[in-house]
Amino acid sequence: MMPNFNIKVKSATPLLLDAREATMKNVEAMCRGQPAWYSLSSVAEYRQKRAEGLDGFVSPALYSGAKTVYIAARDGHQIELRIIQPSKESKGVLLHFHAEGGFVIGSCKSYDNYLLHLANALQITAVSVEYRLAPENPYPAAHHDALDAARFALSPEGERILGSPLKILAGESAGGSLATWVVLALRDQGVDVRSKIACIMSSYPIYDMTYTPSLLRHKREAVLSSEGMIKFVDTAFPHLSLEERKDGNVSSLYAELSGMPPALFLCGMEDPLLDDSVFMGSKWAIAGNESEVILVPGAWHAFTLIPAGEITDEGLGDLVQFASKHLK
Repeated sequence: MMPNFNIKVKSATPLLLDAREATMKNVEAMCRGQPAWYSLSSVAEYRQKRAEGLDGFVSPALYSGAKTVYIAARDGHQIELRIIQPSKESKGVLLHFHAEGGFVIGSCKSYDNYLLHLANALQITAVSVEYRLAPENPYPAAHHDALDAARFALSPEGERILGSPLKILAGESAGGSLATWVVLALRDQGVDVRSKIACIMSSYPIYDMTYTPSLLRHKREAVLSSEGMIKFVDTAFPHLSLEERKDGNVSSLYAELSGMPPALFLCGMEDPLLDDSVFMGSKWAIAGNESEVILVPGAWHAFTLIPAGEITDEGLGDLVQFASKHLK
């Protein structure tokens, strides 16, 4: 019997699409007005400018109620976990892997307002992982940190410190890729992920580090360009050939996918990573797992993270609806 598989293109009127196109053009203009991360003297310089709101960037808004704990990675490195509690009693933990830059840029401090919204809407504790970044720490450092954080969250100590059991793995862009990779790695280590994890929420992820047609043919520059994504991947996986990147331990699209929890793959139809969500969502279902692919017309990369009015609200609503269904 075929598992529940739904691929849905959201409806949008011509007037709404025109409004989204106008907003997307503004986003493109904003992106072109900022320096590319690979144009500066170092990635560290770019990260600093973004964090401090320099050269056209807006520094991230921090939630004063967030707390921080540190856990040990397998090599002794201390992984920072940023914890945002809901306003009511928590029903579980959402382990989050941040976006903002292809395993190269970003921080667990980047999206406090986004995680606070999910925490309160789902009545769940949001825990964001500060995984290590390339080029200082190329593959597999980020993947190992992500997996070590998940194993901690699943442990009795982790449940005691975080206050609730792990229920959801979620992430955006590179973080969405990590969320999926972690569940595959847990399964391969003998964890019954279907009974332990209620669902996965992966927003506009990359699953093929050798690149899908939608990425290779993409011509626009709203948050993520084709050139930028390729440079991210080349920086994060510098020692792997294209053939080596087709290994399922690197590109999850090539992995064996059986025994997985329900998963949502959310993506905008103007996103260069569109094919990654469509391809993975289809393979997820073919492997016998519940799969939902939601495609949003006129939406660009990171549309749920960077506030843009109705289109951001729509994406957040899709995430909350999916998670609420499976948290029951």
